Amino acid sequence: MNIKSNKIKAKLAILFTTCLCLLVLIKISSWWSELNENLVLKHIIISNTSMIDNKEYYKLVDQFLGYSLDELIIGDISKILEEHPYVKASRVSKWFPSTIRIELIERKPIAILNIPPIVLLDKDGFVLPNKQSKTNFNLPILNKFNPDSVLYPYGDKVLSINVENCIYWLGKIKMEYPTFYEDISEMKMTSDNDINIILSEYPTNIYLGKNDIWSKINILKKFENELYPKKLSDFSYLDMRYNNQVIAKNRAL
Repeated sequence: MNIKSNKIKAKLAILFTTCLCLLVLIKISSWWSELNENLVLKHIIISNTSMIDNKEYYKLVDQFLGYSLDELIIGDISKILEEHPYVKASRVSKWFPSTIRIELIERKPIAILNIPPIVLLDKDGFVLPNKQSKTNFNLPILNKFNPDSVLYPYGDKVLSINVENCIYWLGKIKMEYPTFYEDISEMKMTSDNDINIILSEYPTNIYLGKNDIWSKINILKKFENELYPKKLSDFSYLDMRYNNQVIAKNRAL
């Protein structure tokens, strides 16, 4: 009798254990299914931008919504974003269970290149399309340069050596003499490849020639300091095409 009873108890124990295992498996399957559903990308958060509305950047990556966050390749998203001409760098991070965050560093123009169509250039010489921006630009205009559009590929560095040099000088001026940069209305190249700067106030023409441009700009700023309280704009032109001298013409009253 005891043997029969023990067999029944053993069968009940096996049945109970089997049912318990099945319940655990069902629970694990449900949990795994729910976890996988939660790991689907549902939200893309992009940092505040100063140049282009971040909605434009969002449109580049919203195709990844619905992808498994666990399988999403961060490099793919970064590559797409950095193909945008205004994006200098991006950092993409996963925030489990269903979000990615994107931080962008944008290129900021320092000059307008007056060719058809007009383009913008940043301090590194990268070509930016002239498109609607969150910022109102008040930038120096580069005039009289080679208008061949092949030299100005969007999102890449400018191929014109003359324009690249001018951007380099403007970048240094902006960094070392910011008030002077803000007063530059135009920088242009003559038919003899001389560089001229035109100030926005009045205006004043500054003839720099074609050689030793940066040393001439330094001389110009020293000259301005010695003029104080007069200003460069008190002259109709400043001719610096000759070695270590400034030929200045007073503005007619």
